[in-house]
Amino acid sequence: MKRNGFFFGMALAGIFMLFIEVVSFVAATILLPTGLLVAKPDTDGYEEYLLERDPVLGWPSKNVFGTGEYDVSGSRIVPAFPDPSADSCVALFGDSFTWGDEVTPEFAYGNVLAELLDCRVANYGTGGYGTDQAVLRYVDVIDDNAPVVVMGHFADNITRNVNQLRDFVAGGRFGFKPRFVLDDEGLRLVPLPSLTVTEYAEAAERAAELLPYEYFRPGTWGAAGIKQLPYTKAVLHAALHYRVLAAVSGIRPTYAPFYESDHPSGALPVTVAMLNYGADIAATRAQRFVVLLIPDQHDLAAASRGEPTSYAALRDALHDSGTGVEVVDAADYLTMAFEGDDFCELFVTCGASHFNPAGYRLLAEAVHSRLTVGD
Repeated sequence: MKRNGFFFGMALAGIFMLFIEVVSFVAATILLPTGLLVAKPDTDGYEEYLLERDPVLGWPSKNVFGTGEYDVSGSRIVPAFPDPSADSCVALFGDSFTWGDEVTPEFAYGNVLAELLDCRVANYGTGGYGTDQAVLRYVDVIDDNAPVVVMGHFADNITRNVNQLRDFVAGGRFGFKPRFVLDDEGLRLVPLPSLTVTEYAEAAERAAELLPYEYFRPGTWGAAGIKQLPYTKAVLHAALHYRVLAAVSGIRPTYAPFYESDHPSGALPVTVAMLNYGADIAATRAQRFVVLLIPDQHDLAAASRGEPTSYAALRDALHDSGTGVEVVDAADYLTMAFEGDDFCELFVTCGASHFNPAGYRLLAEAVHSRLTVGD
């Protein structure tokens, strides 16, 4: 009788564990698009990607220049001054906020700035870029002798600067990127990774071996979990993602801790070093180098209350570095010039998108006001 009871209890426990695992599988499937979990990569098309990618930056491939919204120089088309052979008075570098995602070219801040300055402003912003890629695109890839270079840094770029594979933090495929590291030898470039098809398929499980400079190695503290058996473990790991931990702690934006000088990622000091590196290169080219700090809606709300933005430590570190790098904090201008009731009015979708035309215009005005001081 006792033996039958034991087996019944074991069977009941097994059924319960199976039920939990099934529920966890469903939860893991739901969580996968959020970036809290990653799955085994789809390798279809990987070899073609290796052949076509930019050998320094990863993307964009030069094959797209002169197509779509790219002109032949690699700039986004500039409707106000569309001839790519014309000299640029300003060259912009940065991520999707520089490119002008979610608006057509005429509303991108670079085109608005071109209208304000009455000269061509080349827009080399690229969606998904970290500050590292933007600096490298300026230093090693794009040949533009514009007298002014504006290096955009959107607030959440801080996390991209300690990342080697965008798949781990933003989903998608084939998001390999170079990054800089700061060690005893100073600032050092870790080139674009080149994994085999087999290695790419195993990148999540073997990240420590294959991508040793990747901070967001799946399955480690603060990074995404891996969608694999046991799914219960994967879901529990997703709850330890840095975005979840920050949100539960009431930290907004959730990437703000990466700006702390003692954060284990080392994101702040390496970002300061790479921006100073860009400024040093600009000095050798007799170009004015301006770092544009671009806020999100949380930063704008904080600045309007007289509180520090998430990236205040970066701004202060650049000022204190002694290199003389010129910094424009767009939050200062936007909070002064905005006449609405809610900063969400400057974004396409509050909390999850880019500026709308009104927001990009204010960004252009912020840069214009700095570039024309004394004119």
